[in-house]
Amino acid sequence: MTLVDRIRNICISPGTEWPVIEHENTPPAELVTGYLLPIVAAAALAGVIGSSIVGATIPFVGTYRTPLIGSLIGACIGIVFTIVGCFIIGFIINALAPTFGGRQDTNQAFKTAVYAYTPALVAGLARILPILGGLVQFVAGLYSLYVLYLGLPVMMRSPKDKAPGYTVVVVICAIIIGVVISGLLVVLGGLGLVGARIY
Repeated sequence: MTLVDRIRNICISPGTEWPVIEHENTPPAELVTGYLLPIVAAAALAGVIGSSIVGATIPFVGTYRTPLIGSLIGACIGIVFTIVGCFIIGFIINALAPTFGGRQDTNQAFKTAVYAYTPALVAGLARILPILGGLVQFVAGLYSLYVLYLGLPVMMRSPKDKAPGYTVVVVICAIIIGVVISGLLVVLGGLGLVGARIY
């Protein structure tokens, strides 16, 4: 199946696509390089174009454009953190599976994390238009939660009646870990700035 076909199917008909994905034996490295990385890189490029070339129009101020180097560095960091984030969410999905009557399977959990995130990742292409892109990504992010909800019972073999709770707990854990990681980055970045001033 081609990249475009998989994206279309998981975004338009996730209920019928999850059983297809469940039977595939795709190693994590192949899933990252052949599926996740191309989508994330395309969205990152759209973000660079949107922030550095198109710019955001601010009322009474004008159009603000981020310096290109800053956008490129931000895009590279974003790519790395998106991939790491999928591994973390996959770990959470796998760890919580027995709690919600499912079976643990690291590969299936990672596939669930990556494919459920597809609508939000693809919506990243809308960042070529900064203000509209943010709204599109927010809506697509909510839809990704629905895709995750449909995927958990299929991929992790948990009962369908436990899927809402499973989804909510995965999302809460992911948010908490995201906040912790963001806080660490801020602290480490601050320490780096302090160090730069000292030396």
